[in-house]
Amino acid sequence: MAKIKLTKGAAAIVSVACAAFIISALLILNIFWPLKYLTAYLVSGGRPQEGRLEMCVLDVGTSDCTIVCLPNGKTMLIDGGDGTYRNNLKILTELNRRDIDYIDYVVCTTVTDEYCGGLGEILRQKQAGAVFYPYCINSYISEGFEDFISAAGDSGARMVVAEYGAGVAAEDFFFTFLSPALHTGPGSEYAALNADPSAANIAAASAVLWIEYEGSGILYAGGVSGQKLEEIADTYALMQALGDPDGYFTFAGNDIRLTSCAAYHVASHGGDIALATSFTDLIDPEYSVISAGEQSGVPSLEVLADLLHDAVPGGDDGIYITRYDGDVTVVIDESGVTCGGSA
Repeated sequence: MAKIKLTKGAAAIVSVACAAFIISALLILNIFWPLKYLTAYLVSGGRPQEGRLEMCVLDVGTSDCTIVCLPNGKTMLIDGGDGTYRNNLKILTELNRRDIDYIDYVVCTTVTDEYCGGLGEILRQKQAGAVFYPYCINSYISEGFEDFISAAGDSGARMVVAEYGAGVAAEDFFFTFLSPALHTGPGSEYAALNADPSAANIAAASAVLWIEYEGSGILYAGGVSGQKLEEIADTYALMQALGDPDGYFTFAGNDIRLTSCAAYHVASHGGDIALATSFTDLIDPEYSVISAGEQSGVPSLEVLADLLHDAVPGGDDGIYITRYDGDVTVVIDESGVTCGGSA
């Protein structure tokens, strides 16, 4: 068979045509899958079955991101890591592994970069139904918060202030915020944050969530301080002593029983600021999950000792740290509560 020989001009034309074809193919591909995150879309998996609540705390170093698959098939994303490419890729991969293109509820717990740094990018890659956000009038308080607020505004999602009384209730589960207080109150944590964005006020204004299904609760603390958690414990004890006349620890007709806490997402990566002995004594969680990377001082020995003091000697202490355990998943279903790491 005779070989076909191309002139230099013809070879150049063929090369240009091939390059144009490849570029066109990549541009078309980019419409469906962003090229820089392409590997995040080359995963298989599926949404967890309905009728169970699955909370996965991702191993994103000393930052925070959690995916919650709710028992009615809806989904929640709590925080978005620190915005590094590695963590953005990790989060998108895990969302795609669960076949999540539409996030029903996005929660930003605080304005610091290690919690909200990647949320803006995630919102540009995924659709969202509602976004719960900190009421901080200074959107430039951090680069991550500025990017998040911008992306959330462009997303078309419903914007809801993350504060006491906000949340969602379904037939068999609900989630709501225990703190901060209503942003309209002159003495609220948000008022203090907006008057003086100090580290203490930022921590005090960080969201604390309660998620409940099948009578078991998850207490989710972001970057909040142990002092604020102690205040919640004191208020709870007072309301219980008074018979809770004002219904402070209720939501949509549901009683919030902090003593039924099955899992605790430990505040502030388990650093010294998170120490809250009376609070952990009150909730006495079966499992505690700490998002912590290689940063020195997290988790702190004092916080670990506080979480361990009720542990059964020789038994399972129920403490998981993402640095060592990888992604940590808590599951609540009709058979009870389980927890395990991926490492």
